[in-house]
Amino acid sequence: MGNILSIDGICKSFSGIQVLKDVSLELEAGQIICLAGENGAGKSTLMKCLFGLYHPDSGTIEIDGQVMDIKNPNDALKSGISMIHQELNPVPYRNVVDNIWAGRFQTKGIVVDENQMMEKTRNLLRDLDFDMDVTTFAKNLSVSQMQAIEIAKAVSYNAKIIIMDEPTSSLTVAETQHLFKIIGKLRKEGRSIIYISHKLEEIFEIA
Repeated sequence: MGNILSIDGICKSFSGIQVLKDVSLELEAGQIICLAGENGAGKSTLMKCLFGLYHPDSGTIEIDGQVMDIKNPNDALKSGISMIHQELNPVPYRNVVDNIWAGRFQTKGIVVDENQMMEKTRNLLRDLDFDMDVTTFAKNLSVSQMQAIEIAKAVSYNAKIIIMDEPTSSLTVAETQHLFKIIGKLRKEGRSIIYISHKLEEIFEIA
């Protein structure tokens, strides 16, 4: 199986301080890899370069063998890359449906097709084994439910590479195990996961 992602020789500095030095990484379709290290090791910085939040000083990023110039998150999403950040920031006074489809509402003519979005959202959550009322405002959701929205949003973009940055930092043991089931399901669908963690027991369980 060939590489879906190849990162080669990435360097990144901030104010003269080098955070990433000649970093390379390869990822196959349907593979889960973990990035581990102390705070400040550069794990999130590398992934933010991949997702277009930062621009590397040097090095290349290839998706399916093609060199990409990912200038912003929109470029990343179009390239099949989605990122679930450690800091979850849903729109609190919008419901689950609106949070998943924000910026790309489904329409019927010039009118927003709320019924279509609601049905798509229910199907997404059902496929991912998430149980929640899609009309609930985000401010009333638990941390694990807010994370479920982000995972569903990544799948709705048809992302083939999903980056998860410390996803279990605020989850219970049961919620963590449910997340691992979802990660396994995504892998079986052929999606690739880059999982950032400093918890070694998690790394050996899923990667």
